Amino acid sequence: MKFNYFIPENVEKFIKDAKLEEISIGCSDSQVVRIKNKEGCFYLKIMKENLLLQEYKRLSWLQGKLPVPKVVMYIQESGNDYLITEETSGKMLCDEEYTNNPDIALSVLKDAFHKIHSVDITNCPFDVSNDYKLSLIEKNVKNNLVNTSSLKDETRKKFGSAENLLKYLKENKFEEELVFSHGDTSLPNIFGKNKNFIGFIDVGECGIADKWFDLAICEKSILRNYGQEYVEQFYRILNIKREDNKVNYYLLMMELYL
Repeated sequence: MKFNYFIPENVEKFIKDAKLEEISIGCSDSQVVRIKNKEGCFYLKIMKENLLLQEYKRLSWLQGKLPVPKVVMYIQESGNDYLITEETSGKMLCDEEYTNNPDIALSVLKDAFHKIHSVDITNCPFDVSNDYKLSLIEKNVKNNLVNTSSLKDETRKKFGSAENLLKYLKENKFEEELVFSHGDTSLPNIFGKNKNFIGFIDVGECGIADKWFDLAICEKSILRNYGQEYVEQFYRILNIKREDNKVNYYLLMMELYL
């Protein structure tokens, strides 16, 4: 296969004689390759320098705290980041096995959220609470990376512009219920095997944050993959009463993410 980036010697040695499969993730500034060799299956992710550093640091910190991929290799060379991790077993919760059986998927999600909220944040070095999130989306808006045309029709009618939406979010902050947050609890990032939770991937934005952020992201993904009735079951199985204002706040915030 063809690589879009220079391949360092250590990476070259690791992938030698392996079966390689490029994984399309719809991101033009990265390349992801599945590696299958006699040792097992792995993923190689390549991005510009420092863009994978936070994911590497978080994966390293989470070892033994949460089921996430084990880091095999992290290298910075020739202006790029190279991260090799072990493959996570099981299936994504957006896999057909789970979209055909949402009740089973919800039991996996119950365990997944229990695991997230069980992580002790006392010495967690990663702060991704709302001030951090608002600073990110403010840069997106100011740099025209997201704009009014990217908003949903109903959001555009209500706020008029991305700038007005950002202003609303900044002026309507609330006291956060701080827990450990995965940062992107959409169903493709959560793996199960039958009724059992297996692990998470894509933890580059994990850290200390409001618990409702992860819940809102997961709700949005459940709605898209399973349907509205399973959103209601999701909160019921977690024994959590949906706080509409908080969930809706984060659903609006997500419209200003890249």
